[in-house]
Amino acid sequence: MNRRRLLGISGMLVVLALALVPAAPPALAQLPLPVPNLPPVVHAGAPQVITLPSSANLTGVAIDDGLPNPPGVLTTTWSQVSGPGTVSFSNPSALNSTATFPASGVYVLLLTASDGLLAASDTVAITVNPQLAADDKIDPALRALMQANPLALLPVIVEMQQPSLPFVSPPNIGRALEALDLLRAFGIPVAALSLIDGAAGFANAAGIDAMSLAPTVAFIHSDATVGPRRSADPPAVAPPDQASAVYPSVVNADQVWQQGIDGSGVTVAILDSGVAPDLDLVEPSNRILASVNFADQRLTSDPGGHGTHIAGIVAGNGNRSDGEFTGIAPQANVVDVRVLGSSGSGRISSVVRGIEWVLANRAAYNIRVINLSFGAPPPLSYRIDPMSAAVEIAWRRGLVVVAASGNGGPQGGTVVTPGIDPYVITVGATDDRGTLSRSDDMLAWFSSWGSADSNAKPDLVAPGRRLVSLRVPGSTLDTLFPDRMVVAHNGSTYFRLTGTSMATGVVSGAAALLLERQPNLTPDQVKALLVGTTQPYGQDSGQTFPDSTAGGSGLLDAYAAVNAAAAAAPSNALVPSGLACANRALRPADGFARALFPVLYGSPLNWKDPTLGGILWQLLTWDTLDWNSVAWDNFAWESVAWDSVAWDSVAWDSVAWDSVAWDSIAWDSIAWDSFTLD
Repeated sequence: MNRRRLLGISGMLVVLALALVPAAPPALAQLPLPVPNLPPVVHAGAPQVITLPSSANLTGVAIDDGLPNPPGVLTTTWSQVSGPGTVSFSNPSALNSTATFPASGVYVLLLTASDGLLAASDTVAITVNPQLAADDKIDPALRALMQANPLALLPVIVEMQQPSLPFVSPPNIGRALEALDLLRAFGIPVAALSLIDGAAGFANAAGIDAMSLAPTVAFIHSDATVGPRRSADPPAVAPPDQASAVYPSVVNADQVWQQGIDGSGVTVAILDSGVAPDLDLVEPSNRILASVNFADQRLTSDPGGHGTHIAGIVAGNGNRSDGEFTGIAPQANVVDVRVLGSSGSGRISSVVRGIEWVLANRAAYNIRVINLSFGAPPPLSYRIDPMSAAVEIAWRRGLVVVAASGNGGPQGGTVVTPGIDPYVITVGATDDRGTLSRSDDMLAWFSSWGSADSNAKPDLVAPGRRLVSLRVPGSTLDTLFPDRMVVAHNGSTYFRLTGTSMATGVVSGAAALLLERQPNLTPDQVKALLVGTTQPYGQDSGQTFPDSTAGGSGLLDAYAAVNAAAAAAPSNALVPSGLACANRALRPADGFARALFPVLYGSPLNWKDPTLGGILWQLLTWDTLDWNSVAWDNFAWESVAWDSVAWDSVAWDSVAWDSVAWDSIAWDSIAWDSFTLD
């Protein structure tokens, strides 16, 4: 072979080799990064309690990232996990469906969402014709979850029986530590709740059953999720009324200011997602007196933005807006008690712990009002509700508790806890239409009413639609709803939100005004004044209420309440006995009676019916009395001189809240992104 041919063959091989070498990839900066497909976020809704022949309205939430694309179509399906009969769904493929039940019992339903590749699901318990056996120590809704998934670690509150003699001081702490030890043995302990003689933690079905067998255990509750509750869609498209900055005038708070009353010296505890140091709260002087945390790790003052908005409704002074946007009691103080996590949800136990801290520190900061602008799924009755027990103890200790009715309207029986409790001031919402006139106001379609105990709730209503208050730039709500930013005339920015949460802040502010005018009012007198001096509204709206009790006693009138207090008793009256009291002859929650047994022990025994059940009650003494449900029903609670009982036998805020870090616990899926009212 000659040299020219060899060179030709060599050249061909080089060309062939080069052709086989893969081309260099383009620069990494030029390649589009792959977007991962995430599973849908699903929430099946809050547990419900219904009575046949009615059905349950299912209002699920499913959120997807739109991938994969194609198809990128989110499908949802309702199905039954367990129950005594077969459930039928009006439309099992729709998020908003209706479930019909053939028999009494507890049913667990499953909502599944799929994007065609990935799926996620969530369960909800529906209790039909609830009946609780006298010897059953486990919440029926919790029992249903245990049956649906026996191995799952479920959040629980273990509540103990009242202590027996001799009392080891303080007995409430001893009971709480006993509950914590039970959780340590049969589950995961989180924290003692000495306020209600209990403890919070996690346990599976076997552990819960084991703890319920202990004779010292009174009841095991589901430590349910609290937070802003998602509402049903409006029955008709709600007109986009202008943002409401007039709500102080609608409830006549501006007329109270003209009398020199602005909430000065009165402190409101805001139990919520946190309170940021907005200029409307800290200038010209800082009125945020304290800040504590009973939720997940807090990297900023209010990562959610909800609590600061409520604080502004209660006590914002309009500093940044030159007075354009002002709260109800613009000189009241606030304490920030954070009980909701960054996602917008917390647990009943964190709220109980927050209330306990308020009780321990009420004198140091002159805390007179507790604002609870959230709710949890209600149990069968307020009587077995741990949150009701906690708020009643605070109430009896002199704290006015104001709670949201919830956003589950227009259906009845939708009030959330602790709004179900008959003692607290429960607030529903109106839509003031952004006008000063009250004649065009309407009861907001989302405002909850009615409870399982047939208590007339809410107690009254206040403006709750599109209320303008403080904005927390970069917070979760601020990021989710940029369209709700409101710009003042001077260029400062605020935020608008809708819900009974906002209406609750309005009433808390009015309570602060009332307590500045008459500092010696009891919580029962504050409630009687606020509920008994309301004003009519909606005469020209053409609206028909879903029930005569849905709007409570009427629309808040702060001016009428303050002046009714002034007329009945001078501001320096040590005991304003001339004022009526609310809540007369009411039976308290079981947890209240058990927790206060050592406080009441030895006091006079007065009975409503001296021969109830054939028992000669007048012959009973504290040593022979069986302190149980029958006795609690018959005891004349209004006869107790609460100011003179042995409160010093109870220790508040004395057990560390650090058994388990809350940020290691997975919260439920209720989040700020379901707070879509506007």
